[in-house]
Amino acid sequence: MSPPDLPWHPLPSSSSKATCEVYLLHAGSIDAPKDMVLLPGPNQPNDSIDPPKDDGKAQVMVHMPVYVFLLHHKPTNNHYLFDLGMRTDLENLPPFLKNHVIPSMKLAPKNPAHILQAHGSPAQQPENVKAVFVSHLHFDHIGDGAKDFPDAEIWVGPTACTYARPGWPKDEKGVVLSDNLPTDGSRVIVEPFIPDDVLEKAGDGRAGMVEKGKSEGKYEAVESREPKDGWVGLGAFDRGYDVFDDGSAYILDTPGHCSGHMMMLVRVKTREEGDDDFVVLAGDCFHHPILLAEPERTARPPYSKIGMHAQPELAVEAIWRTRAFAEKENVWVIGAHDGSVGDALTSGKDEVEGLVLLNDWRDKGWKKPLTSTL
Repeated sequence: MSPPDLPWHPLPSSSSKATCEVYLLHAGSIDAPKDMVLLPGPNQPNDSIDPPKDDGKAQVMVHMPVYVFLLHHKPTNNHYLFDLGMRTDLENLPPFLKNHVIPSMKLAPKNPAHILQAHGSPAQQPENVKAVFVSHLHFDHIGDGAKDFPDAEIWVGPTACTYARPGWPKDEKGVVLSDNLPTDGSRVIVEPFIPDDVLEKAGDGRAGMVEKGKSEGKYEAVESREPKDGWVGLGAFDRGYDVFDDGSAYILDTPGHCSGHMMMLVRVKTREEGDDDFVVLAGDCFHHPILLAEPERTARPPYSKIGMHAQPELAVEAIWRTRAFAEKENVWVIGAHDGSVGDALTSGKDEVEGLVLLNDWRDKGWKKPLTSTL
């Protein structure tokens, strides 16, 4: 197994020395079937292909934390969230999820707003959150649509609205609730826009999707925004968006898992020698730390009948690109369901309590080596 030939765009220095504080919140957990997540080896079939005869043993599950992140943009003193976890009233999810997805999982949601209220400073309270960046619109990341953050903008990834709109109940098979992205202008909803000529040049099949979505009414009350200085290459990714125009945080366009999936690269510490420290908030790029070491162990056809990704091979490519970040000493990649992160922060305890500031991760040795061992 050798990595594909990928570009590497050097991470830019910051003339302003702008950084963000990043806090981790442990917003519950998910137990999912192991065969939905992992293959036994790179491109090796798992048991879903030829299920063993019923021997009375329980299905093997993988325990996955659900992480949410609070960002403090230090130059402006504003606070932001990356992801929202699950809603606590699971009975109000769309019927398709309740009937076809939830039964295979064990869910234990926690409301991030309640964590902030219990453990956050006065400045970190829900009413002070300026915007929520949603890595993608699956139920374990959109929560209840930021009801506890009423003044926050909602940022979704490129083409996300083509997937989420019109939503349930307008679409009886919808997997996103219509009121998560209201069309009445009651919330500011932002979707970064990648021009079609940029996508066409890259051979990206998303070219034209937004225009088609607009013609179908899927972009009502949605602001399409382009980065001030255009999309820039960062690491092994070709498209990054400088969110605050100061080099402290970048959205990374990361298709593969589902429409609109994005990650965030955050500068957490500047160093005189120029080797600044970053964290990558990787969303659902991968669902287990082993996959960052061995991307081709991602459960997907033809090696598995079940999986997590809408475009499996593109998702594997995204993991390879993300692994290129993980191989750098000054970058810590944190997946939304990466249990190795909690192990590092708590020395093996089941749960991370309160808010944990991640900025000193490098000095504290929290980043673990890539591993292929369960």
